[in-house]
Amino acid sequence: MTRPHVLILQHVAWEQPAVLGEVLTASGIDWTLDTVVSRRELPPEREITGFDGLVLLGGPMGALDVEEHPGLGLEAQLVRDATVLGIPVFGICLGHQLIATALGATLHSASAHEVGVGDVELLVDGELGMRGEQVPVLHWHGDVVEAPHGATVLASSPSTPNQAFRIDDRVFATQFHLEVDPATLDHWLEEPAMLRDLPFVTGTAAEAADRLRAELAAIAEPMRAAGERLFGAFADAVLRRTSVDPSLR
Repeated sequence: MTRPHVLILQHVAWEQPAVLGEVLTASGIDWTLDTVVSRRELPPEREITGFDGLVLLGGPMGALDVEEHPGLGLEAQLVRDATVLGIPVFGICLGHQLIATALGATLHSASAHEVGVGDVELLVDGELGMRGEQVPVLHWHGDVVEAPHGATVLASSPSTPNQAFRIDDRVFATQFHLEVDPATLDHWLEEPAMLRDLPFVTGTAAEAADRLRAELAAIAEPMRAAGERLFGAFADAVLRRTSVDPSLR
């Protein structure tokens, strides 16, 4: 029997599925990494009906920058198609914003500059933990998006009320980056565009990068545990869908 297969959409080379990809593989789910952000049409083999799940990773562009990045419009349509068909979807950072705006939510450009290690407060009991708990995460965003209709907001921070949401246990999205491990962060910090985002008043960008590496190392274990639980919930949704109708596999 064919294994479940997830399409992962990438926007820049350094944004990788990392821990998310590891969880999918460990769950018996295959995945394909692809880039459609610059395309105006989607090849037939990338239609969402050929996959059992959809993941949208992060990136430096805005979720509504369709004129400059026409593939973002294709991604928004893939999200809408997937939700209509009951195909599980997961979005991270830009992916979080793409899912929300595709489903009718409002984007607030440059409303918050959260870059670095910080906490989010859990608003409901669930995979991330218990309501009221503070979970350490890696932030890297400037835009803020409201939650789409019918979504349950899972986590919040003072400058970003919608840090994570889910819809009917099939759609999951986080503004923060649970997929990042120390090795992934090292790749990010090799990119000049990412270094320019680092908040520092004194010292050099290299010193700011070293501080961020140390801060992430200090929270890497609990952050990875939270990521494995939430990514595991997405993997379970993919497996549930394919087990309901074996023909989907």
